[in-house]
Amino acid sequence: MEKMKKLILLAGALALIAALRSIIVSGIHSNNTVFLGGIAAALFVYGYFYEKLIKIKWLTAAIFAAIFAVVGFSVFLGVYGRRSTVTYNEDVIIVLGAGIRDSEVRSVLASRLERAVDYHRQNPSAMIIVSGGLGHGETFTEAEVMAWFLIDRGVPSEMIILEDHAYSTYTNMVFSRRWIDAVFESTPSAVVVTSDFHMYRSVRFARYVGLDAAAYPSRTPWYSAPFAYLREVASVVKMWVIGT
Repeated sequence: MEKMKKLILLAGALALIAALRSIIVSGIHSNNTVFLGGIAAALFVYGYFYEKLIKIKWLTAAIFAAIFAVVGFSVFLGVYGRRSTVTYNEDVIIVLGAGIRDSEVRSVLASRLERAVDYHRQNPSAMIIVSGGLGHGETFTEAEVMAWFLIDRGVPSEMIILEDHAYSTYTNMVFSRRWIDAVFESTPSAVVVTSDFHMYRSVRFARYVGLDAAAYPSRTPWYSAPFAYLREVASVVKMWVIGT
């Protein structure tokens, strides 16, 4: 019983850290922050009163069902997100933004951008849309910083389109589609470049705006994976509930 209590409190600590990371990236009023904070609070309360609450069978069943559902769906996101479906004949690459620190690219975003560079070397004729607006507490837009990163690695600036207004995965795709309609005469073939944990939701939104996009995922650093997947599960639930 003591080991189970510690496991629940550990899960609560992970949820709390994920919520704090969400505050840094998205602000305290973000839906993800509220969702993750609620999970952390529920786990801490359950863990603290474990000896008493374990006797309430329906509550215990619900708590453990939720934990197994989160773990199981995280595995699904990982398996789904690691499949590359590109042909290297696509017309446009959509690279989705992630956290930056002023003009510094963080590890998750750097991994995405390195994949975009890799794809560009295989298919240099594809236009590249870097999508990301002004993040919480940031000075530069994600799109600006992403473009600098690509140019530093030899990608011609004329091949890069800055979509610098998006503030979510949903708006990444909506605003990128507007650029696509402005640049291309007909709907082009597209490829989405983002992290493995993020690919499921990104492809869903790409299809929502009428793009049958291929996937070209980047790997998530191991030290970021637990929090990234937990936060993404919250985001997918949000997508299912409110559609964005």
